[in-house]
Amino acid sequence: MLVGTGAVVGSALLARPVRAAETVDLTEWFAKTDSVDGVTDATGQASVVVRVGTEGNGGDFAFSPPVVRVSPGATVTWEWTGAGGSHNVVAEGGAFESPYHTDAGATFAYTASSPSVVPYACTPHSPMGMRGALVVGDVAVTLPGGGGGGEATAADGENEKTPTFDGWFDDTDNYDGVVDHRGASEVTVQVGAMGNGGAFAFEPAAIHVDPGTVVRWEWVGTAGAYDVVDETLSYASERHHGTGHDFALSFDGDGVSTYECTTYSDRGMRGAVVVGEGPVDTLTPMGTGVVAGAVGLATAGAAFGVRLHLRTMSAYEAESDGDESEADQQ
Repeated sequence: MLVGTGAVVGSALLARPVRAAETVDLTEWFAKTDSVDGVTDATGQASVVVRVGTEGNGGDFAFSPPVVRVSPGATVTWEWTGAGGSHNVVAEGGAFESPYHTDAGATFAYTASSPSVVPYACTPHSPMGMRGALVVGDVAVTLPGGGGGGEATAADGENEKTPTFDGWFDDTDNYDGVVDHRGASEVTVQVGAMGNGGAFAFEPAAIHVDPGTVVRWEWVGTAGAYDVVDETLSYASERHHGTGHDFALSFDGDGVSTYECTTYSDRGMRGAVVVGEGPVDTLTPMGTGVVAGAVGLATAGAAFGVRLHLRTMSAYEAESDGDESEADQQ
């Protein structure tokens, strides 16, 4: 564990080795960046992928994940989605600078050799919030809202990369650990993000949330028809083509929900939500509620003991679903 409060280092810090007792303050760096509420723990992995041009900051102007912790010597590869126009990846301290790319599948790689924090951005879209950071080794960071983290030890809790979900992600190439979003009231998962050989991924693939957190899936891919289905918990979205659709759930209790896109599950398009203390085999049906949007909630009829909340464009209206699940109504 870290000892003492350490020193707070401003967001203008250049990439350089830092001591474990230091805390790097990234709150100013991410002041205009959407959805920076946790550090993706990819320690122990030899290679890590960060996607360039994912949805965020008023368009396709985000890195995903925006903040990732890697081990010294790991190679970080930025992969362009092809969305949002021309992007590059430039470290604040000059440690690296990629060319501009517009095409999906373009890549740029960097290997950090020692513990450090490397803020970086897309030059033309940095004022809009298109920024990221590499946290190399056990350096503690502070993010907007007080989030962040230092070294992971047994005293700090289970390493979020550890869960294997009984082989659920064996064929999912974008699964690179469980993103800790505990403390957030709402979390977004992209549907049809780049991964698994095309736009066939949930991003992030696995998240950890508190009971009551709204998990929202947003359709961003155009490769085909996507849905979000957990057959064990008996919840399912409609199957949608194109972007602009969403589906959301609010989970209660402690447990794990493993879900899939039924169209592309065999390609590896799978996800997981760890809720509360987890892990247990599954959440109970009464531990699940279906919601949409952030305007409000309205309870409809029960199916399988699951509270269903259905969405209109401007508000939430209660609708009775009788004895059928949303999947049965498709």
